[in-house]
Order: sequence, then C-alpha cells, then structure tokens
Amino acid sequence: MASSSASTPAQERDTHILSVGKQCSDPTCLLFDFLPFKCQHCELSFCQEHFKVDAHKCSQYDESRHNRIAPNCPLCDTPVAVRQGQDPNVRMDIHLEKECSVVTGKVKSKSMPVCARGNCKKVLFSPIRCDKCRDQFCPAHRFPADHTCSSLSAPAQRSAKPTTTTTTHLATLGSGAKNLNSKASAVGAAAMGAVKKSMATTTPTATTSASNPRPAGAAPTKSAPNKTSLPFNKTDRRAKAERESKRKAMKAREAKGLLSEEEKATLAAEEAALAQEKKDCVIM
Repeated sequence: MASSSASTPAQERDTHILSVGKQCSDPTCLLFDFLPFKCQHCELSFCQEHFKVDAHKCSQYDESRHNRIAPNCPLCDTPVAVRQGQDPNVRMDIHLEKECSVVTGKVKSKSMPVCARGNCKKVLFSPIRCDKCRDQFCPAHRFPADHTCSSLSAPAQRSAKPTTTTTTHLATLGSGAKNLNSKASAVGAAAMGAVKKSMATTTPTATTSASNPRPAGAAPTKSAPNKTSLPFNKTDRRAKAERESKRKAMKAREAKGLLSEEEKATLAAEEAALAQEKKDCVIM
C-alpha cells in the first residue's frame, strides 16, 4: 500500500512537463503541444495543424465580419468599400453612378504633393523644397540642375546687361587713378627741382673759395676734415700679417734651395721693406 501510494521521481517529472503545455482542443487530435496556438474567435488552444479557422471549424467565426474584401472599380480602378451586411453589387452600382471619375468626369483633388519637374509627377511623401525656385521635388530631381531651375538662367541675363550704377562706379575709379598718377608725377618733379637747386647753390660757393686765396696774416678757416685711413686699422693689420706669412714661407723654401731667381729678388725686396719699416717705427 505504501509503495503504490508513493510517487516516483519519474512520475513527478512527467507531471511537471505536462503542466507546461496544453492539449489540442480538436476532438480528432488531442495532441499535447508545449507551444499551443490560441484561436482569437473561440479562445481555445490548438496545435500547429489545427489552429486555423478552417482546420478546427471554429463556431465563433463570422466570415461576413472578418473576411471582407473591397472590390476595385473596373473603370477607374479605385477600391470600393462595402459596409457590413451590404450587397457588393449594389455598392458597386452606387459607385458607378455617383463616384466613378470615368463615368461622372469628376476628378478628386490630390491630397499628396507631386514632383514639380516635367513629367515626373511622383507622389511626395517627404517633399524636398528647392531653395531657389521654392518648388517641391522628389529626391531624384532635388538639385537645381536636375529640374532645370529658373534661377540658373537669371544670373546670366543680369551679367549680360551691366547696370548704370556699375558703369558710373568704374568711371569714378578710373578718374581717381588718373588723379593719383598726376599727383605722384608732380611730387617727383618737385623733388628733382629741389635736388638741382641744392647742387646749384653748392657749386658756386666752392668755386668762389678756390678763386679767392686767403691773404697773408688772415686767420685760417676751418675746413672739413679729410677722411684718411687709420694707421692701425684691421685692414692694414691683415695685409701686414699676410705679407709676413708669405715672407716666412719664402724663407723656408730658400733654406731648402727651392727658390727661383725671380722669387729670390722678391724675397730680397720684402726683407728691405721690413728693415725700413723697423727703422721708421717710432715708439710712443
């Protein structure tokens, strides 16, 4: 008794698995499905093969309410909405008599904008407006060059005919440039005249001083100091160093007997000049 009443682990596992899914409600199937489908009309659970309305013959499904199709008009190809419970043929006759654009000649106003470029006429769900002509175009014709924008020819016409204001401005600039050139020429001529005048006043003064000698006993006049080179400037010291180096080199070659007659004469002249410089040297 105790062994029959106690449940085994395998039975507990099977019970737990069976509590996850549901059994198919179709009386001919009764398959236990772990991922069942629920019918939206009768709200029963079914397996993959019987979840459709036709498969399990749903009693709550009303085809007139859920399987409604709007037929198209054979003339204008416009879908005609049929109300619930209304005969589609009667609704189509009403459409042909009062609404069809082919029979009545009425054209409905377009609620959506279309591309403004020639024969494009695409419906614009996101219209793009041109910044130049302010018209709306599709993405393929959004640039001014693609839709032959009217603003492209306007600049060419304006540039072909210059305005009176532009001509007057150019004439004013030309006269201003001529005035600047004349002023520059006048300033240059005045400068040259001043230079010539200063030269003319300086030359007679020098001639007069040369023709009138200073009389005896007269005070000597101050004259401009003569610019003479300093006795011990850098140039003289460098020349003297070069001469001394040349003389020493010739002495060394003389000791080896490599000097020609001309070089010997040059060395003798250098020696004589050096001796004369030492003789003339005055110690301050």
